[in-house]
Amino acid sequence: MATQTSTKKDRYLIHWIVMFIIAFGFRFLPCPGTVTPYGMAVLGIFVSLIYGWTFLGLLGPSLFGAVIMGTTSYGPVQNVFIAMFSNSTVLMMLIGILAFMAVEQSGAGDWMVAKLLNSKLAKKSPVLILEIFLVIFFLGNICGIVWFLYFALMPLISDMLLKCGYQKGDKFNYFFLAGCLMYGQMGMSFFPFLGWSLMTTGTMMQISQTMISYNEFMAVMAVLDILILVTYPLLMKICGCSFEKLGNVNMEEAFPNVKADAKLTKRQSLAIWSVVIFVIAVVLASMLGTYVKVLGWLNTQMGVLGLMTILWVFVAVFKVEGKPVLDMRAAAGGFSWDMLMLIAVALFISSALTAEETGISAWIAGILGPIFSKTSPLVFLIVLAIVTAVLTNFSNNIALCFVMINIVCSMYLNGFTVNITAAAIIISLTSVYVAFLTPAASLPGALMHGDKSLTAATIYKWTWPLLIYALILLLAVTIPYTLISG
Repeated sequence: MATQTSTKKDRYLIHWIVMFIIAFGFRFLPCPGTVTPYGMAVLGIFVSLIYGWTFLGLLGPSLFGAVIMGTTSYGPVQNVFIAMFSNSTVLMMLIGILAFMAVEQSGAGDWMVAKLLNSKLAKKSPVLILEIFLVIFFLGNICGIVWFLYFALMPLISDMLLKCGYQKGDKFNYFFLAGCLMYGQMGMSFFPFLGWSLMTTGTMMQISQTMISYNEFMAVMAVLDILILVTYPLLMKICGCSFEKLGNVNMEEAFPNVKADAKLTKRQSLAIWSVVIFVIAVVLASMLGTYVKVLGWLNTQMGVLGLMTILWVFVAVFKVEGKPVLDMRAAAGGFSWDMLMLIAVALFISSALTAEETGISAWIAGILGPIFSKTSPLVFLIVLAIVTAVLTNFSNNIALCFVMINIVCSMYLNGFTVNITAAAIIISLTSVYVAFLTPAASLPGALMHGDKSLTAATIYKWTWPLLIYALILLLAVTIPYTLISG
């Protein structure tokens, strides 16, 4: 027993030494292409973090990465931490998780999940539970309530999977959560005049001076959405996922505090309704802000962060039967501080990695441009999809999106006859919808790595089959569209 403990300590120390060597070793390597010495230093820290998150957990390597960034030309450690925690996404995660925790703490989350799992719909086909959550994430992203989905619904789903009997790191957990996030990203990309796709199509139209067909864009997206909704459960079954535990839950063991005929308590009702009102306020403010003055003020002056803070204050201050809806001491004790640090460092390092000062984005563009120019227009779209989907799992998806946009538009303006609408669809999707391999790839990727029902090994193993599946379906729709539209 003592020997095993000693061996574990030795391995732990070795992993730290390896991470340290990687972080500083890259600084002594020659700089390829346009990559600067600063870029090599940041790249070394990024690779060391991937290693550390794999073998040492989340918190230690994240803090290590933040401190080591202070040894680069970025600036002192103080500046690193200021940049990490002044990020609006990190602030929204901090406040949002605490505000939404009232639903879990009051038992309202267990009540809702228990009712769903014990419903006739779930007993008839547990696959429908997955389909319900896929649609919720899709519509939620269209309506702009992505923060609610990430910080309230995802933890609820993770708890549900574990209580159903799936173990931490089970591939079923990965495919369930990844499917929800992927389908949600598709909702965010569905309209070319809203959200993520607006950024893609708007930039491409501006640079190329060519109109993108909105109707054709949405038609292709609709076909792809339907295909994924129908085939995704089949993919899970092919990969060996079993829905049996989801459909045969022992309710008394999984949810001992929820009786079969139990009704919501006042505290639970208040926790749920406070979140419902928050969601309604966010949706109305974002959709009708330009038409209604009060909603416009909420949207511009308060924003999602301000509304989250109001929700947080309400559940922490308002009392039911002498107790606040949210017990802050208990909430702080149950908060995922390691995941917060992971996301803060991952978002920071991904921005630093693709900043102009590193020269990495220009280096990638310089490599890909000549490769793309030697292909036919149809082969170009296939290569564009594969390269973007793979690279976005290692680099910041926003930066990579703009790199690909500029490559495509530059080739188009120089006489390359690429279908701009098809290219816009491909870039919009491949740059976001399966970006889970590393925490720095995207916010959903960081959330996956910090989720309590998953392990890094599971994510590294099963992201590749999911990525291949997503690419096959995307190309199965966009290639015929390109051939038909010309």
